[in-house]
Amino acid sequence: MANSIKPSLMSVHVVAFGNERDAFSEADQQSSLIWTYLGRSALISETESSLLLNSANHVGNPVFIEYQACVFGNVRLVVHDCPLWDIFDSDWYTSQNLIGGADIIVIKYSVNDKSSFQEVKDSYVPMIKRALNHYSIPVIISAVGARKSEVPCTCPLCTSDRGSCVTASEGIQLARELGATYLELHSLSDFYVGKYFGGVLEYFMIQSLNQKSSEKMKKRKKSHKCHGVIPPQLEQPGAFQWELLEEDIKKKLKDTGEVELVLEKVKCVLKTPGKAASSKNCRSHQTARPLQLCNTSLKLFFNTPVLADVIFQVQGATVPAHKAVLVARCEVMAAMFNGSYMEASSCLVPVYGVSKDTFLSFLEYLYTDSCCPASVLQAMSLLICAEMYQVSRLQHICELYIITQLQSMPSRELASTSLSVVSLLRKAKFHNSDCLSTWLLHFIATNYLIFSQKPEFQDLSADERDFVEMHRWPSNTYLKQLADYRNYIHSQKCHCVVM
Repeated sequence: MANSIKPSLMSVHVVAFGNERDAFSEADQQSSLIWTYLGRSALISETESSLLLNSANHVGNPVFIEYQACVFGNVRLVVHDCPLWDIFDSDWYTSQNLIGGADIIVIKYSVNDKSSFQEVKDSYVPMIKRALNHYSIPVIISAVGARKSEVPCTCPLCTSDRGSCVTASEGIQLARELGATYLELHSLSDFYVGKYFGGVLEYFMIQSLNQKSSEKMKKRKKSHKCHGVIPPQLEQPGAFQWELLEEDIKKKLKDTGEVELVLEKVKCVLKTPGKAASSKNCRSHQTARPLQLCNTSLKLFFNTPVLADVIFQVQGATVPAHKAVLVARCEVMAAMFNGSYMEASSCLVPVYGVSKDTFLSFLEYLYTDSCCPASVLQAMSLLICAEMYQVSRLQHICELYIITQLQSMPSRELASTSLSVVSLLRKAKFHNSDCLSTWLLHFIATNYLIFSQKPEFQDLSADERDFVEMHRWPSNTYLKQLADYRNYIHSQKCHCVVM
């Protein structure tokens, strides 16, 4: 009820499409998933629940029913329940506005109405899919009802009966197409609606509130976390190089004046390479920036045969390079070309275990001190190559890229992506990327509801699964507190009835 809503800074908008009532008897036609959830939710008070449900029952809209309530104390919850899919035909503008303004979308159907499901899948789901391409909105698909024929039978009557039911595999396939979370609700009981559907819906509510809080606090670079687990922090690559150089010089030169003079000259050379400069002019170039490679000159020699004195053979292709650059930038290659290895006297060096594109990206970093991976998988391949040649700064850059890309994925994309985070975890551990592997475990734990439904979740080791269960979100503690809160509210309702 709009008049009963208290002013609040945050709001969550849920839009539900579809009719699931065909799964129930005629006497229970008043029940619906949204109606039942709002009537039993522990997040909504008894008084407000009665008011909003009774009000919505009388104040109807031809295409949807609107519910409003307060949850989590002062968060405004707005729910639009659209049981008729005709809204996409009769009022396209309203349907697009509903999707565009939604924080969470719920698609519900009866498992015993195959024809309606097929019509929705063929006609209306493509419209939603196109609309979702412009928005990052989590989607929940709820298959409601108990199937009439669960016991396999080969007789023609049972075969035709099963043909009228929507199978779980069909629902899961639909969820994959939309990047949605799939739920099967065999009834509208407290367990299925309150704990199962309600738990997932409230999880996405919290995710939405966290995202909105993060956007408001972007300048402070702090995000609101409902759980107490702090993700691992990775240092920015390159920021420590100047300090390392300064420490090395101080070890070799005990005189403080000489140390400052050498550092001043190094800064001068980095500022104006190849030019002599007086001490007076050098002081104007003093800076606190990290030691950086002057990449404008070396970039001209990357992947070109000009003055090249070594050729790498990778996957049948040849890549020219310059030993001076490689030796200066990579300790492994310095040992390889200066030692007693056959590469020291050979102009053609074969490279194994690395693709041509990955090796080119690795050489590009050595020449330019920068890299731009095209994807998470390419960044992981480059990280493996960097570990092979012991270039720690490039490893660090790849770690940060992978973390940034995964963090920017919305829940819908994370649920539908074919990228295996568990596989990334395996590779990170195998190639001694401890910080990344720790972060990935934390990432799986904080997105537990998404990853626990993926087949790759079973590939986690016993220790990894224990870690995920311990740090999962929603946590067992949170779910227990929510259950206790629901029980408390239920007891208060019962007490009011007795009085």
